[in-house]
Amino acid sequence: MKKSNIKLQFSVKKKEELDGLSYEELLKYVKELTDNIVQEKPKKGSDNSSIPPSVDIAKKKRKNQSLRAKSDKKAGGQKGRAGITLRQVDKPDITIGVGYGIDRCRECGTSLEETIQTLKERRQVLDIDLRRTQTQIAEYQSFSKTCPACGYENHDDSFPTTVTPNISYGVGTQAVVAYLSTSHYIPYDRITQTLSDLFGITLSEGTVDNMIKRTSLASQEELTKIVDNIKRSKIIGIDETGCKVDGEGHWHWAFQDSKNTFIVADKSRAAKVIDEHFEEGFPDACAVHDNYSSYNGLTAKSEQLCLAHKLRDLNYAIACDDTRLMKDMKTLLKEAIRDHKKDLTPQQRVILKAKYEESFAYLLERPTIEKSETAKQISSFTKARDKIFTFLLHPDIPPDNNGSERAIRNVKVKLKVSGQFKTLEGAKDYATLRSIIDTSRKRGLNEFESLSAIIRGESVF
Repeated sequence: MKKSNIKLQFSVKKKEELDGLSYEELLKYVKELTDNIVQEKPKKGSDNSSIPPSVDIAKKKRKNQSLRAKSDKKAGGQKGRAGITLRQVDKPDITIGVGYGIDRCRECGTSLEETIQTLKERRQVLDIDLRRTQTQIAEYQSFSKTCPACGYENHDDSFPTTVTPNISYGVGTQAVVAYLSTSHYIPYDRITQTLSDLFGITLSEGTVDNMIKRTSLASQEELTKIVDNIKRSKIIGIDETGCKVDGEGHWHWAFQDSKNTFIVADKSRAAKVIDEHFEEGFPDACAVHDNYSSYNGLTAKSEQLCLAHKLRDLNYAIACDDTRLMKDMKTLLKEAIRDHKKDLTPQQRVILKAKYEESFAYLLERPTIEKSETAKQISSFTKARDKIFTFLLHPDIPPDNNGSERAIRNVKVKLKVSGQFKTLEGAKDYATLRSIIDTSRKRGLNEFESLSAIIRGESVF
C-alpha cells in the first residue's frame, strides 16, 4: 500500500482536543482530514516503469528486478544445447619436440641411450601469432603501348575500384576499422592505438572517420535490400531510443524482423520518420511496438502492444493502489503469454483469443477510483484493447517488443562508450553499418566478412 502523509498547512488536533468536539464538529474535522491527506506514490524503477535496470543499480536502490518468472531449469548449460569445446587437430601447423632427458631407467638403472623413443603424449596450444599478421603493401602496375603508326600512347588504367591513385589503405584495413567501431563500439582514438600496437599501422582519427564514411556509402545498396525485405515481412518490430548528437537530443529508430534489422538516425521522434522510409506503412504485416504516440496512425494489417511494458505499468499500479483488479489483469496477461507457447491449431488460437478478450472485457468494466493509477491503466488498456491479444493468433508473433529493444540497445552501449555522436552524419553512418552488422548476425554470416565484401563491391544479402 502507498504511504500517506498530511499536508503541513492543515492543523492536526491533539487527542485531548478531540474530546471537546461535538458530533458535527468531529465529522467536519474527519472530512477535512481526508481532503488533506497526500498519498505518496512509490518510486519508479526498472520493475514498474521503463527506467533501465542500470539506473536502479547505479543509485543502489535495490537488486536488479526482472518481470520474468523464475524458471524450473537448473543453472548452467541446458540439455541439448550446442556446446563449444576446444579440441585437438590431426594436423598441427608446427610440431615441437619437448626433448627426452632421461638417460637411465628410473626403475632398474639400465641405460636408455640406444633405446628408440615412442610418442607418449600430445599437447596442443591454440594461439594467435601476431608476428605473422603483418602489413602488406601490394603494388598495382598499369601499362601503355605507343601506336607505331601515329605515336598515340594507349594507357590501360583499369585498376580495381578499391585502388586509388598513389597509395591507399586496403579492404582489410578499412573493414577492421568499421568492424571495431560498429560491432565493438571502440572509439576512434582507441582504434588508432589498436592498429598501431597490433599491426604497426599508423592512422589519424580523421582517416578512421573517412574509412567509416566510405564503408557506410558503399553499404547503401545492401541497406536498400534490407528495407525491401522488411517491407515484405509479415511480422515487424519497431522501437526508438534517444541519443546525443553534438549535445542535442536526437533519435535512433529500429525496424526489424527475424532476418533483417534497419536502424535510422533522425532529429525527430515523430511519425514522419516512419513515413519517410515506409511510405505505405505495413499493410501486410503485424507491427509490434510499445504504443508510443508516433504509432497511433500506423498503417498495418494488425498491431501487437508490447506486454512487457504493460506488465511494468501494472506493477506500478499495484504498488500504488494494491487493487485486486490490477492483480487480476496482470495474471490474465501472464497466463495468455504462457498459453501462447502451446502447440495449437489456427482454429484453437482464434477460440483462445476470444476467451481471453472476454475476460479482458470483464475486467475493463470493473469500477475504479477516479484519477487513481488503476483508473489510468484501465483507460490505457481500453484505448489499446484491439492490440493486446493479437499475438495469440500466430506462434511467431511475440507478446513483447524485446527483439526491437535488443536491436536498439546497441546505440545506448555505443553512447556509454563514446558519450555522443559529433555529427548527425556520424550517427547515420553508425546506423547504416549497425544495420549491416545485425542483419549479418541474424543470418548467421560473419560480420567482418560482410563488411569486407561490401567494401569490395560484392553482394551480401
